[in-house]
Amino acid sequence: MSGSLEPPYGERDTGGMAARIDGQPEQIEEALARGAREPWRVPRARPALLAVGAMGGSAIAADLSATLYRDRLPRPMVVVREYRWPACVTADALALLCSYSGDTEETLALFDEAGRRGIPRIALTTGGRLADECRAQEVAFGTLPAGSPPRAAVFSSWVAITRLLHSLGWADDPGAAWSEAAAALRARRETLGTRSPESANPAKRLARALAGRTVFVYAGSEALGAAATRLRTQFNENAKLLAHSALVPELNHNEIVGWERPGVTHRQAAVLVLRDREDAPAVARRLTLTAEYARRQGAEVHEISEGGGGRLARLASLVQWGDYLSLYLALDSGVDPTPIASIDEFKRRLAEVEH
Repeated sequence: MSGSLEPPYGERDTGGMAARIDGQPEQIEEALARGAREPWRVPRARPALLAVGAMGGSAIAADLSATLYRDRLPRPMVVVREYRWPACVTADALALLCSYSGDTEETLALFDEAGRRGIPRIALTTGGRLADECRAQEVAFGTLPAGSPPRAAVFSSWVAITRLLHSLGWADDPGAAWSEAAAALRARRETLGTRSPESANPAKRLARALAGRTVFVYAGSEALGAAATRLRTQFNENAKLLAHSALVPELNHNEIVGWERPGVTHRQAAVLVLRDREDAPAVARRLTLTAEYARRQGAEVHEISEGGGGRLARLASLVQWGDYLSLYLALDSGVDPTPIASIDEFKRRLAEVEH
């Protein structure tokens, strides 16, 4: 049964996820102010590469940063979602360890390994063991505001990582671009936000259209790969739905064949196409043809285009769009968007096995 998408949400949103998404423009502004108070202290001025060790919401902030500066970074930026660093991360690199809680198992393992291998380290966290180890070993770290699900603090982490890239001399000062992004998100909140009624809110209407369907998120890898990943994981965590994301041109060399035999699965599927004005013409054509083919095979197809402004404002706007969409999908199905019982249970069982 469909639920109301209009506030107040009360017991349907015990963790206040709706308010957190509504507050994203202010989160950006607070992160900019925090950055002015707490400039990065970089232990290596010219690293051969920046290796970011992170998981979940912290890792996606790094992915979004790498996407933002994809044609400007003078040296590689790699995001490692693992327990070990790849061989290319040597003492000539700089390791950034990002963990919102400060207790992420994989990130702590990377912190320890970097110390053993003599790789210069910095960190970004709210506290936990990561902050304790940084203090004990005199490793500089940036702080994040506590009290939020990590995925809801993505803009705090994203602002901090772009500031770090500026401190390394790899990117321009991001302050003006972030101010533009905050203004864009505030303006779009009038249409997409929780107080905008369903009749005038495209995110609420799209959530209704996607209800009960398996969603395939397709985008161009160069401009919006990270945004597609973010949307998929928000469907997972907020709406408690399985979803899938894939990118062109690669999906046109394999996944498209999976649409070849139409059936019940195809008729219960929806393809969500993400577009940006910087998509290469060949990528735009591939997205159009892929969407047309999926529609012929029985899937519903919907498109989300970026908003106006510069690259950062457009990318941030797509993140906001997707966050609202995942929220409304949760509310439509009567699911509280904040709790992540499956992850909590998995961590508990993992700790039992390890000990």
